Formats: sequence, C-alpha cells, structure tokens
Amino acid sequence: MKINDVLNKYSISEATLKNWEKLGYISNISDIKESEITKIIRSKKDIRRNKRNSTEHIIPVSYVKDRNIPNLIIKIMNLQNEYNVSNNEILIETIKNMLDGKNIPSEVFDILGMESDNKEFIDKFSKINISYNKNDDFLGCLYMSLISKGKKDTKGIFYTPFSVVKKIVDSMTIYQGMRILDPGCGSGNFLIQMYRKLKDNDFSTDEIIDMLYGYDIDNIAVLIAKINLYNIDNNIDYNSLNIKKFDFFKDTIDDKFDTIIGNPPWGMKYTKKEKDELKERYGKIFVKQDSFAQFIIRSFEVLSDNGELGFVLPSSILNIATHKYIREVLLSHNINYIKNMGREFNEVVTDVVIIKVTNSNDIDNKCIFNKYKIKQRQFLENPNYNFLVPSTIPKNIINKIKNTRYFHLNDTNSLFNLGIVTGNNKEFLFDKKIAKAEPVISGKDITRYNLNYKLINKYIIFDKDKMQQVAPEENYRKEKLVYKFIGNKLCFAVDSKGLLTLNSANIINISGYNIYYVSAILNSRVTQLFFDEVYKTHKVLKNDIKSFYIFDFDNDIKNKIIELSKNSKDNKYNEEIESIIYNQLSLSNEEIEYLISKY
Repeated sequence: MKINDVLNKYSISEATLKNWEKLGYISNISDIKESEITKIIRSKKDIRRNKRNSTEHIIPVSYVKDRNIPNLIIKIMNLQNEYNVSNNEILIETIKNMLDGKNIPSEVFDILGMESDNKEFIDKFSKINISYNKNDDFLGCLYMSLISKGKKDTKGIFYTPFSVVKKIVDSMTIYQGMRILDPGCGSGNFLIQMYRKLKDNDFSTDEIIDMLYGYDIDNIAVLIAKINLYNIDNNIDYNSLNIKKFDFFKDTIDDKFDTIIGNPPWGMKYTKKEKDELKERYGKIFVKQDSFAQFIIRSFEVLSDNGELGFVLPSSILNIATHKYIREVLLSHNINYIKNMGREFNEVVTDVVIIKVTNSNDIDNKCIFNKYKIKQRQFLENPNYNFLVPSTIPKNIINKIKNTRYFHLNDTNSLFNLGIVTGNNKEFLFDKKIAKAEPVISGKDITRYNLNYKLINKYIIFDKDKMQQVAPEENYRKEKLVYKFIGNKLCFAVDSKGLLTLNSANIINISGYNIYYVSAILNSRVTQLFFDEVYKTHKVLKNDIKSFYIFDFDNDIKNKIIELSKNSKDNKYNEEIESIIYNQLSLSNEEIEYLISKY
C-alpha cells in the first residue's frame, strides 16, 4: 500500500506513519504492508484501550431531566442483549411504542429497515411501560446509549443536556417569519425546546414548522429528530418538517437564517480526503480549527445581519492558545454573553460554556461574562484574546505586573523542548538501574525550585533513532530549566547535571538571562496568579510560559534574587524572594494577603 492509501483507509496521519517506520513497526514506508498496519492497530488496542475504538456503551444520564429514562433504557438494552437484536430493531419498536397508534411514517422503515421477526422479543418489548416526561428526548437518549463510545468520540457526537439547551433557547429573540436553524441537530433537542417556546408564545403549529430547520449528517439522528417533533403535536404533518440529512460544510445553502442554535460537534476526526476537500473550499486556516470552530465560521456565513447565534462549546475556547483564531472571529461580532456551565456532560471530562453572539460589527458593547458585565474590547487586551476576566484584587495585581519593566521568554533566544516520548515505555524505561540505562527526569520528580536527584527512580536506555519523539540531545545534556507539564501549580527547577527528561517534564534552555533568576520569577506567587487568572488550565503549555512576565528589575535586585534562588531547596515559596517581588511591584497589604492566603 502507498502512503495515501493508508491515510485514507485508516485515518492515520503521515507523521504517525513516519514514527512507526522509525520505531521499526513498518519495514518500508514506500511500500507498506497492510498486515503491518493491522498488527500495529491490534497491538495498540491491547496495550491501552483507545477510546476512539471503544465499543463501550454509556447512558448519558445528564442529557435528560426525567430520572426514570435511564432505567427504561437499561431494561431495553438488557432485552437487546437477551435476544441479540440490532440497534435499528430496538429503535423501530421504541418508535412504534412512542407513537402509540399514530401513523408510522414510511421513512422509519426506509432508514431503519424491517422490524424484528422475533415474536418473543416483540412481545416482551411491548410490556415495557415507556412512560417519561414529554419535555425530554427519550428517543435521542436511547440512540446515544446504543451508539458505542468510540463512534461518538470519532464523530464528536455528544447530545446536549436539557438544562443547557433550555438556557440557550430561553435567551434567543423570537418573532414572526424568522428562520431558525440547528446545523447539527442530532435528535432535535434544541428544535423541541424552541418549538415549545414558540408554542408558549402563541405561534400556530403551521407558523412554527415553517420557522424551524434542522441539519445533520446522521440520517438516523435526523429521523429521530423528525419523530420527536411529529410526536409532540397531533397537528404536525411529518412530511412538512424542514429537517433533513445535510452536510453543513459540503452542501450548498442559498438562504439566510435569523437564528442559529445548537451544540456543534467537538473534535471530529476527519480523513485526509475530507481535510483536503475542506481546505479546497474554505482554506487552510479553516481546516486547522476544531470542528466546533468550523461550525461557528460557517454559521456566520449563513446568518442574517443582526441574526443571533447561540452555541454550546467546550470551555477550552476560553483560553487555549490553539483557539485564538476563533476567539478573534467571535470578537469581531457583538458578544451578548458567555456563561460557564461547568461539567454538564457526564461523558465528557471538561467544562462547557454557552455563548450568544449577534451578527453585528458593533463591538463597543458590554457583554455578560458569567456574573461580570464588561467591555467586549477588554478581551482583545488578553494574551491570545483569552475570554477570561480576573476578579478585582487579581486584576489589580495583574495590572501592576504589566506596568513593571519586564521581558517575555518569547523575546529571547531561549529554546523550548518537549521531554522524550519513547513510543514504547516497556522497552525503553526501567524501575531500576541496568546496563546501558541512565536516570531520566519525569514530572513527579520536579517541585518548586527543587529537583531531588536522589529520588529519581526511572531509568532509560536512550537510542534517539528509536524514540517516537525527541528533542536535539544537546538541549538535554546542558544546564536547563525543567518544568512539570501536568499540574495546577507551577513547578520549575534547574537541572545542572544534564539529565534526559520524559514528556511529563519539559525543558527550557535559557539564553541571555540568568537561569536561577528566571526560575525564581516563574516559581513566584504572582506568576502563579497570572497563570490561574489568564489560563485556568491543568496543562503548562510553552505558549503560556512565553507570555509570562519576567521582571527586569535593577541588577542589584536581580543578583539578590539569584543568590536566594540558588539556595531554595525546600519545595516551598521562598518568602525572601516573594517579599522582594511584592516590594518591587508596589503591592498593597491587601494584595499581599490575598496572594499568601491563596497560595
């Protein structure tokens, strides 16, 4: 097989293939054997369960308000396992039960196929009392439970909890004749809640159906969305619903919409062919964005002037550097509010935010950020246009940080490098010293100021040509600053012995400035405050560090800090260094007390 054949068939990146060749998993990258690829994929499944390939099924209990629904789904899935019937057979029986004598659209069988011929299964299924709160999307919750965790991860499929949907829908403006679109509607929860809102505001059934539009690339999800609306009101004509299988990126949209709402897919995995098609149509920058950002960009193309967009997004949009571009796009429009909803999805280990934006270039407005009312332009002053607002005392401290003479490591010739990624820890790492193995620093060995060489208990047989990812060896072998990559607390230490480091312990080769001075500033409480307020993340990324303020104090102050830093070995804040920094920044007693009490 050629490289492109492998990329298209297995959705593997070219960089991954090159790593596999380097590690000896592939004998010849110009002529790849399919058996080699199959063996690698199978072995990686055995080594660690990759959630993208997971067949595990999870009931998204946070998606529905009615606590009886998860119990119903467990009964149904137990019945499925007992009789070994397909997902589609389960969905057909559920739809028949839900419609309760109402005409079943022929599209149900066109998409799902024929109903089960297992009479015993059908008889037992009919005895399940499917009773639930009609405000909830029971059918969508069932469908989500039937889809494997791996498929949901690959396609970015995570349906939105009722509570989150309602907050967005309640905030949207409604008026007669408007057109409302959910571009990735899934099973239609946003459309259901918008239908109820319009109905409560005395719109007729026919008016509402003309106003609501839903798109999705999953034809089963589209069917479920239509069934949900069809079942909500006896006056709805199934065939009049404006919900269809439609690719929001590939298919042509001639009309404009006045409101676009929904929960766009996050982290969709594209094949190389799909990426090339998107790049050709929308450009290189578009392809580099996460799928949720792509949905935002595309939405503004089809949103009418002064139209409203209301989306559920991962909290990473607030501060992660890779999302700088989409924050810049949003800041060119009128942001009405951004609200952090916390961890609402029981399947997704991240906080979510909801955002409402008006398609207008009036950016001199004030927007609501959680409980704060602030000028939108304030975000433009943040690093990477971060959507974060410090509270009063931290904000005052940060203003003093910025008003002190400083430099950034990004302004120097300092080099940032990742620790080693072995690609196979079993082969290269050991818990004790053996022949040809040398000690290697990991994240757990690093504390503030301190690198205790006696406690290092990992050893590595270093062969750079066999490692999956490695920096130039000379960057490890010299004096350097090492820092813990994962953790809520900043921990920097000087390695004077030139040891190798693993990828949990990244390195900085400081150039032009004293390494002990830089270490002291990076380990200080004010830098920790800046990190917490501006980035709010458990990963210490190099682009974040590059934005940290390294104070350019007078030389006598620097020299004093250097001497204190060299002797800081107790893993704690050095209070003498801290006092010098507080004094140089002219912090008030209240600000100092805040820092000490917080850290």
